[in-house]
Amino acid sequence: MPGTTIRSTAIKRGQSIKLSLQLDNGVASTTVQRLTLEAPKLLVGMSTEPAKTAQLVKDYPGLGVMREFGKDGSDTDSLPELPAMNCAKFVAAPQAVMHVSWKDDVEQLPSWLDLLTRPIYLTWYHEPMGDVTPSAHKLTAARVTQIVNSHKNRALVLGHGPIVTRYWLDEKGGSPTDWGYPGMTHFGVDAYQNEAAATAYWGPDKMFGLAFAKIRAAYPGVRLLVPEYGIRRISSDKTGEGRAQAIRDHIAWLGQQDDVDYVAYWNNWAEYSLTADSPEAAAYREILAAHAA
Repeated sequence: MPGTTIRSTAIKRGQSIKLSLQLDNGVASTTVQRLTLEAPKLLVGMSTEPAKTAQLVKDYPGLGVMREFGKDGSDTDSLPELPAMNCAKFVAAPQAVMHVSWKDDVEQLPSWLDLLTRPIYLTWYHEPMGDVTPSAHKLTAARVTQIVNSHKNRALVLGHGPIVTRYWLDEKGGSPTDWGYPGMTHFGVDAYQNEAAATAYWGPDKMFGLAFAKIRAAYPGVRLLVPEYGIRRISSDKTGEGRAQAIRDHIAWLGQQDDVDYVAYWNNWAEYSLTADSPEAAAYREILAAHAA
């Protein structure tokens, strides 16, 4: 309204601030409301295949987020549909924010959102590189923005946006502008270290920082996600203590980034899986407990 001044400041993760709304009547400013806000913690989670999810939830209490990729239905293509609300992961992990992907008709989304009762993230066509042209992806993904923004359950959609790999952005020289689309709120990076002959674990800059820098430069203000994250244990790390420390260091670094909302370890496939009684698994349980507190 005329004469209203709103003074704001960025909230850093772990920092509380007092927010004041002041009305300037031309003579004096009067504080009419004061409240304390705190930036949300980094969500930490883990994903595996649907049949193993119930055990994963038991082995790793406090999972904050998980990936669900949908599956193909009875139509003639081989593209995954949006998942049923009673699919294995939705049932086994009711406490987790589900990041849902699908690749089939984007017009499935309105009726699917009608049934939504829990917070989610959304991605149409996970890792599209090489499968969909950038122009086709932008056109279709922009419908996600339109559908979500006009839907009665839009408050349950915490965000939506594309997901690409760290390898494609960093080592292949990919550009995030190939896949960004109007109205997206987030951009995801699947980050893996899978070098059979590696002699050391990468630091956070290599694992995340270079890819993040490209996205931040291309899309200021768009928030970041790490939907898949995994490290192959190097041959010199016989006990797994080194990989456990690398995981601690990586997630601590992500927790210091004010624009990163979640990370989910990919506890699947032999090269990335964490044995339930390993030092890496123990470290991850510690991290989950700290972030859930």
